[in-house]
Amino acid sequence: MQKAWVDNQVPQCGYCQSGMVMATTALLRNTPNPTDAQIDAAVTNICRCGTFQQVRDAIHAVSKA
Repeated sequence: MQKAWVDNQVPQCGYCQSGMVMATTALLRNTPNPTDAQIDAAVTNICRCGTFQQVRDAIHAVSKA
């Protein structure tokens, strides 16, 4: 997940990073190929930089790997 995070240029200010990585890792353990709606429901951390699309891209990249 961390590599996909960097590859998809998710990190910005760092405020939400640890919580987002933990939430996305838990999501992928329970739902190996999540939809955008499942991602939105599972990842409720607030990103002040607005990188939510990059977060989705990183999750989808990991789910396809």
